[in-house]
Amino acid sequence: MTDLTRRLASEPMTRIVALGSSNTERGAHGQGWHNWFDWLDVGLRERFGRVHHTINAGVSGETSRDMLARFDRDVALYRPHLVIITTGGNDCNPVNELSLEKFGANLSELVRRVRRLDGCEALLQTYYSIDVAALTEEAERARQFAAYMQVVREVAAQDEVALVDHLARWERLRHADLAAYRRLMRDPMHLNPLGNMVFGLDLLRALGVPPVGEVATWCEPGLAVQARFDALAAD
Repeated sequence: MTDLTRRLASEPMTRIVALGSSNTERGAHGQGWHNWFDWLDVGLRERFGRVHHTINAGVSGETSRDMLARFDRDVALYRPHLVIITTGGNDCNPVNELSLEKFGANLSELVRRVRRLDGCEALLQTYYSIDVAALTEEAERARQFAAYMQVVREVAAQDEVALVDHLARWERLRHADLAAYRRLMRDPMHLNPLGNMVFGLDLLRALGVPPVGEVATWCEPGLAVQARFDALAAD
């Protein structure tokens, strides 16, 4: 992602679209706090100035199939330079009838469509860890979740597209300290404000843009959790 930071440092305007579902969409559930994409926005702003626009194209409940259907309207229309794709949590729900193979094909097609846009690149993300033990009413969805996140990794490798693998880091905490992990979750499938902060901080780090100034001050609680993730990874 060095091309993105180089562009932010040298070009007058960069447009970034986040394509996802309820993990991405803003809503009242955010309790008036930033979600992860907002933290990306303010982190970039503090470092580079207002040389970018962020467009949140998250729609709750959607699958990769739905995102393909609205791609032209909600992504291509804005002529972005980077599209961050975070999907799979609804695709793995059996009610949506999307096999692993079909999910992988849809994700590859999303990447291809992004790359057809002039000067644009894709960035794939896995989800954070979901609270498998608490997802009792959707046991099959919980069981399939990890396999769908593995497809995200495989598509990233196969299509040579950048990947931020949040899941691996979050899984270590969930297994090591379930209570600490749950303090980052709003419900078994979604992050609370602190979880969103941590997710955004890890994305900023992956882009080579650690928080500075007021953003670093406001993010001290999230940075403490990020340090815990780092310690678990080192072990």
